[in-house]
Amino acid sequence: MELADRDESRLKGVAGVSGAQPVFTPDLLKTLNWAATHYVAPVSVLLAKSTPPNLPKKTISGSNVTNDGTGSTHPLSEIANSVGEGIRRPTQVIVGPWQKLEWVSCLATVAATGHSASVIAASAAEVTRIAEEAYSELGDVLVAVSGDDDASLTRSWEQCQQPGRVIIGTPRIATWQMSDLGLIIVLEEARRAMKDRQTPTLHVREIVRSRSMFEGITPVFFGPTPSVEVLASGAQVTKVGTRAWPLVEVIDRSDDAPGAGLLSEAVIAALRGNHRRGGMSFVLTNHRMKESIEAEASARSGVELGPMLNVGTERDLAGLGPVSLTVASNPDGMLLSRSYRSSEETLRLLARLANAVTPGSGHRMMVQTKEPGSNLIQALRRGDPVPYLEKVLIERARTGVPPSTSMMAVEIRGEQPEGVAESLAELDDVSTLGPLEIEDGFRWLIDGDLRSARRNLRPLVTKWRESGATVRIDADPIDL
Repeated sequence: MELADRDESRLKGVAGVSGAQPVFTPDLLKTLNWAATHYVAPVSVLLAKSTPPNLPKKTISGSNVTNDGTGSTHPLSEIANSVGEGIRRPTQVIVGPWQKLEWVSCLATVAATGHSASVIAASAAEVTRIAEEAYSELGDVLVAVSGDDDASLTRSWEQCQQPGRVIIGTPRIATWQMSDLGLIIVLEEARRAMKDRQTPTLHVREIVRSRSMFEGITPVFFGPTPSVEVLASGAQVTKVGTRAWPLVEVIDRSDDAPGAGLLSEAVIAALRGNHRRGGMSFVLTNHRMKESIEAEASARSGVELGPMLNVGTERDLAGLGPVSLTVASNPDGMLLSRSYRSSEETLRLLARLANAVTPGSGHRMMVQTKEPGSNLIQALRRGDPVPYLEKVLIERARTGVPPSTSMMAVEIRGEQPEGVAESLAELDDVSTLGPLEIEDGFRWLIDGDLRSARRNLRPLVTKWRESGATVRIDADPIDL
């Protein structure tokens, strides 16, 4: 039920005011109301995500922009100039690596005009790294949101209420109120860390797009591999340079004899040579194969596992230090995932692995594959994700999965309420698939025009939760 539809006779009078300043604006409330409907969640839960843990104090502080950001040729510079002039730009996609951080100086243009800009990164490690390198460019207008304790988060929120700030933080800041916010930059919006796993399953991309509509903020999605959802929205695409990631070396294993090992001779030789030059190597694998590849890499190369040779999964990429050699051990296997996003996510992960390599002579990424002529490997060779992702988008439309259609998952764990399947089947303008048995419960998939279904689900979810069941509504599901 929306706020406007509530029975005013049940509302109580305001007894007093806590805190020294408002914690949200009418325009931000529009986004929170939209999110409450879209994610089938109470408005109060969304308000809690947009407000500081403790009562905020009113702070007054000056700003000192180290430079005005002029002179940059990065595509973000033109966007920042428009924001500084008070001009809203439609959704922008910048395709390229963000790790060099040459774009940070552009944000000074926004802050120098009294507007604010926010940068959302997927992990705390990335926030810390960006903030450390950005301070020389931005000075004390920089606000880094990386702490987890209530006092630290509240202080950061208070600083965001001052005009002319550049706020860098994890996805938690996507719903924060910020003074005169004109620009939001999301780094690699397609990563899974940009979506909450627990209900409400907020996705940074969708929150930012909503804020753009209601608050007139310019949204920029920046990274080597934009999501097909952003491409399908008709966003304006600009490329940084000619390649979204450095050159890669493809190792063709199609003719390898059975039992040749998990790592090719070329990879073993590269690990050994990189170690002799004092470089760090990182081999990407999955959890299932990690121990086997660790044992083989160390035994065959003669390099001990540790700071100079690391075998890890996607989780280890965010905190990876300077590395001169990366290896994708089995991208073919990544494509075998049951997720309908496997092709998109494989390219995204490999692009991240390529961009983790620091510039330098002999520094490179190596990719092992038995399908060197595949569309994925050809996209890696070209360093351009857009043609590949456009093919993925066409395939999604052919198979009838997002973004060609809207879907939502309903998961109920614990004691199952009566009549769930019947209630879901009665929702208007949608079709319901399931139930699929999951751990300690069941999962249904709802497909179609979800506008009325989202509204009608709200009282049902409340009833099911009151019966003692654990209900998770997965809006914009990544996995079907």
